[in-house]
Amino acid sequence: ISADVLKMDYNSPRDLTGHGTHVASTIAGSQVWNVSHRGGGLGVGMARGGAPRSRLAIYKVCWVDGSCPEAAILAAIDDAIKDGVDVLSLSLGGSPGEEIFETLHAVLQGISVVFAGGNEGPVPQTVLNAVPWVMTVAASTIDRSFPTQVTLGNNEKLVGQSLHYNASVISNDFKALVHARSCDMETLASSNVTGKIVLCYAPEEAFLISPRVALRNAINRTLEAGAKGLIFAQYAINNVNNVAACNNIMPCVLVDFEIAHRIASYWDITRSPVVKVSPTMSAVGNEVLSPRVASFSSRGPSLAFSTILKPDIAAPGVNILAAVRGTYVLLSGTSMACPHVSAVTALLKSVHPGWSPAMIKSAIITTARHNMHKTDFIIT
Repeated sequence: ISADVLKMDYNSPRDLTGHGTHVASTIAGSQVWNVSHRGGGLGVGMARGGAPRSRLAIYKVCWVDGSCPEAAILAAIDDAIKDGVDVLSLSLGGSPGEEIFETLHAVLQGISVVFAGGNEGPVPQTVLNAVPWVMTVAASTIDRSFPTQVTLGNNEKLVGQSLHYNASVISNDFKALVHARSCDMETLASSNVTGKIVLCYAPEEAFLISPRVALRNAINRTLEAGAKGLIFAQYAINNVNNVAACNNIMPCVLVDFEIAHRIASYWDITRSPVVKVSPTMSAVGNEVLSPRVASFSSRGPSLAFSTILKPDIAAPGVNILAAVRGTYVLLSGTSMACPHVSAVTALLKSVHPGWSPAMIKSAIITTARHNMHKTDFIIT
């Protein structure tokens, strides 16, 4: 780790980015009532880790610059083995290196190892951490969503997903609508989007860039261009937590291609198109179709181990509410799914201390239920 990075980060297991805190509280967080996303009322309820009586040993291997040095991971695994941990929960990505194979030494010591499967889906053959002796976890949706009503000037009401809760940026007024297609810099500059709500809808370019990157670029570009709102179209809307970058600034709504096509059609035939975005609501229960594998969740087969079926199991990994720096935040990723399985592993280990990692893995992946919801492992 460079001296410059150490100056920016804590030279200790203390978490600066919030990722580790979110994962840790998902595994073993204490029961806390009346929490919600950034205290804004979305996803309000009681939060609790999957195994709240577990004791955590934290080994810091990733730093504020995004690097996770292989040497640091190897040292952490060695330390965990020496410390006598029961479960290794590794919400890490990257290419398979020596640290992946080092986990075999942990398993030989009776330690169960749980890995995140990666966030490069829906592209096939992108699953990570696919060695046979670990549990590799995919991410699935849960029975909660955040519907946001979009009202067109012709009074047609459509629904997308958002985290639009901040009262300071909520307006009951209609605003001018601009269809900027791919929302590249040239189109935004030529469309005069200042003070308007921008629709980014270019399905023919969806294969060129990952959904997460495309959304982040669109948010940054529309903010820079002076827009007052964003409606962004994707083939899947599992990335709603990524619109958090819009909070306190402007409403941002994710819609699928069907909804976007209807908005674009209205824009095409209307001389002065306008649109209004309503505050986001929380929906929980049977009205939300789940579980489904998240669009971002990496798929198999593994390039390194093509004869091994991976991922082993899917767990809740979309819009998971857990602790981050004094508040609670919704995050998505296989990093969020991994600690759910780690918590179940810890519970099984406490009931059956004599079971080997292979027995625990077998028990989990052969008894998993297709109707798994958030209340199975963690109440969020």
